[in-house]
Amino acid sequence: MDGHARVRSWLESTKVRGMALGLENTRRALEALGLPPAAYETVHIAGSNGKGTTVAMLSAALSMADVPHACFTSPHLVRVEERIRLNGTPVSAECMDDALQRIQEVDQSGGFQLTFFETTFLAAVVIASQADLEVMVLETGLGGRLDATRAVSADVAVLTSIALEHTDILGATLPDIAREKAAIARPGRPMIARVPDDDATQKAIEETALRAGVPALGEVPGPADLAWVQPLPDATAAEEAKALAHRVWAHLKATKSAPFPAFSGVQWPARMHRITSPTRPDRTYFLDGAHNPSGMVKSIAEVETVLSAQPEPWGLLLGASPQQDMAAFLAPLVALMRRYPPGAVVITVPQGGRYPGVEGHVLAEALEKAGVDVTAVHATPEQAVAWFEEDRAPVTTVLSIGSLYMQGNVLQALGRDDDETLSIRAKV
Repeated sequence: MDGHARVRSWLESTKVRGMALGLENTRRALEALGLPPAAYETVHIAGSNGKGTTVAMLSAALSMADVPHACFTSPHLVRVEERIRLNGTPVSAECMDDALQRIQEVDQSGGFQLTFFETTFLAAVVIASQADLEVMVLETGLGGRLDATRAVSADVAVLTSIALEHTDILGATLPDIAREKAAIARPGRPMIARVPDDDATQKAIEETALRAGVPALGEVPGPADLAWVQPLPDATAAEEAKALAHRVWAHLKATKSAPFPAFSGVQWPARMHRITSPTRPDRTYFLDGAHNPSGMVKSIAEVETVLSAQPEPWGLLLGASPQQDMAAFLAPLVALMRRYPPGAVVITVPQGGRYPGVEGHVLAEALEKAGVDVTAVHATPEQAVAWFEEDRAPVTTVLSIGSLYMQGNVLQALGRDDDETLSIRAKV
């Protein structure tokens, strides 16, 4: 077994360690790695929906302004290198291998038993320490207060929209979840936050920002400099993310001499992402991840602008991760189909995700209960894409929505898993 295979086998083995919220393991591993103090500024982003899109907007702007930067995001769609991007492009396999080798040595000598997420985050920090960067952008994995990404210092914190999610871990109410996520605030540092939709959640964020800081990380508790961003009533998820990125811009030394660039949008893989069929140039796959009910509401608002502008027949490709309230998750999609009846509704099961995808027959029954006729059910996204590519339905647009992992499956099935497709790029 060569070096690449050995270190990737070790990385795969970390998945069986599950998920471990808490900072001590990551903090000790960082100390053991002995990395030099960060020579770059760090932006740390948390939230229920839109945090990845905010990372993408900021990365696109930094690229346009020629500011060298790195991003850490999760999950990945096709390959693990997507979690760490340098100037918008996934790092090479060789670069990842070198970082993983260093972390494996620390893990085994120190007995840390690092999880998969902790390992990939540490890889991002190792790679950033070796690159000539001015800015590092970090997306939290789950929550914020106990997320591994909280173990490093940050110059600016960002809080996107808050929704009910992971209630068994983060809390049963929106204010509870907001407190967990707002705990990425650092004392004496700016935190840019989207104004929540209810007063109790806003109060929870304000109270958390007033008591920012984790003594165990060497932080002296104190108030963060909280600034609110109020989205326009009809703002899309992308527009909200861009507004947040714009506000961050003014707080970075690296961007002081450059205005926030003008661009129309971003290529953010599997988020409002258009891919041309490999067999028919007149067929477009429109990919978007929507992992909870509030995310589906935002996605459908943008999808409707596309469907309303083109009279051509469209088809739906749907796969989902487990939902606490499947009816609420599907409701915006069902309403869309009533307004714009699809030519085909195809159900499949996402592959390779953290949790097993919802079985096809379960999802089909939920849709049929809501009055939607299901055309076909396939065991894998690869089979579902093949069904469309065989022209089994006369559609020119295929909306692939639901699980983010499924979007990675679809990209692979379409043969569009190259670096260019998986990069973050500004659209001008």
